[in-house]
Amino acid sequence: MSKKPIYKTWIRVNKIITFLVISVLLILVLLLPMNFYLHVSVVILLLPFLYILFIISYSYYQFSDKGGDYQSKIHHLIINKISYKENIKILDIGVGSASLITKLAKSFTKASLVGIDYWGDDWEYSKQICENNAKYEGVLDRINFIKATASNLPFNENEFDVVVSCLTFHEVKDETDKIKVLKEALRVLNRNGEFVFLDLFLDEKIFGKNDEFLNTINSLEISEVKIEKLKKIIKLPPILLHKKALGNAMVIYGKK
Repeated sequence: MSKKPIYKTWIRVNKIITFLVISVLLILVLLLPMNFYLHVSVVILLLPFLYILFIISYSYYQFSDKGGDYQSKIHHLIINKISYKENIKILDIGVGSASLITKLAKSFTKASLVGIDYWGDDWEYSKQICENNAKYEGVLDRINFIKATASNLPFNENEFDVVVSCLTFHEVKDETDKIKVLKEALRVLNRNGEFVFLDLFLDEKIFGKNDEFLNTINSLEISEVKIEKLKKIIKLPPILLHKKALGNAMVIYGKK
C-alpha cells in the first residue's frame, strides 16, 4: 500500500501520452524529405494534436495538487453545498479514486458513505486504489465501495440522505439519455434529501439543447433546485474555461 493517497485527476495520463506520441511521430515525419504539399498536409495534421495536447496537459497540471489543485477546490465547493446533518448516509456516484468521498467522510464525521464506479479499463482508477486511499485517510471503516453503473444503481428508492456526483454523468456509456441517469440518481435520494451534481451540463452534444435541458431539470419532481455555471462560483484559469476542460461545467443542487 502506498504511504500516501494516490488521487488521480480527471485527465487520463494515457490520453496525454497518446497525443504526445502522435505529435512526436508527426514531427519526426516532418524531418523526412518530402514535397511541399505533403509537408503542409503533415503540418495541418499536427497542429490539432499539439493544440489538444497543450490543453489536456495544462488541465492535468491545474487539476493536480502540484498545480492549481482545482480538482480539490471543486470537491470542496460540492461539500460546501451540503447542509450539515447528523448520522447521514451519502452516495458518491462516480467515485473515481475516492478523492471526493474521502473529503466528504472527513467533513461529515458521523456519516456513512457509499461510493460507486464502473472503473472501466479506459480509466486509471480502481476499487483497490479507492480502498487504499480511504484507509490512508482513516475513513475506510465508514465507506463502502461498490462496482456499479450510474444508469442502474443497485439501491432501493429513498436510501440516501445526500447524493453527489462530479463529472460522471457525461461519461456514462450504457445510457445515452442523460436525463434518465439524473433521474436514477434522484430515485435513491430520500424525500427532502440533498443532491449536488457537477457536470458538463452545457455540452449540447451530450445533454441536449441548453434550454430544453434546463426546462427538464426544472420539471423534475424535486422541491428545490438551483443551477449555477461553475465559472460564476469559482475563478478558473482561462485554459480551464475551454470547452474541452470545464467551459461547459455547471452545478445543479437542491433538495428532493
